[in-house]
Amino acid sequence: LLVFIGAGTFLIWDRINPIQGDLAPPPPPAAAQLPVSVFSESEIQKVRLSLQDADPGVRWAAIQLLFNIRDPQIGPVVERLLTEDPDAEVRLKIVALFRGQEGLARLGPLVRGLSDIDQTVRLASLQALGDIGDPSVSTWVTALLRDVEPDVRIEALRTLGRFQDKRKADFKALAEKLRKDYEEAVRLAAARR
Repeated sequence: LLVFIGAGTFLIWDRINPIQGDLAPPPPPAAAQLPVSVFSESEIQKVRLSLQDADPGVRWAAIQLLFNIRDPQIGPVVERLLTEDPDAEVRLKIVALFRGQEGLARLGPLVRGLSDIDQTVRLASLQALGDIGDPSVSTWVTALLRDVEPDVRIEALRTLGRFQDKRKADFKALAEKLRKDYEEAVRLAAARR
């Protein structure tokens, strides 16, 4: 008897209180807020001061941190360090940091690396510029064809060749797009007749 009373009570309760699945879904959450910076301005200033440390490891760690948190002042700081840092290894790492990064803001430090006193930095800058493939820096790359180091001259030629290959590929893609657009226009014109 208790089982029947319990089942009857459940059925009545179920009809009075429908399951939540029948209701409309809840509204979407409010737009996410932009993440708050982990570092205060005074802490970022302390990291910037670490760029003047005597230890190259400390300077490199500070550069990485400022680059990763996208410090708005990192561009001029890195360009200065690329030309003035006494350690060639730090300069080489700065070039590697910009390797493959497109954009005009990234080209400046790499172009500055082309005039470095250390051959490995010049080579790394050439390779990074070749990876980016922006022919707007051809003038600076061409200037290295008169470099005293044969390896730098060879890499400058390779980089100029990569620029040319990229231009050919861009031209080929543009020609293909124009051909397809023309064929589509002809097809649409024929369909209208």
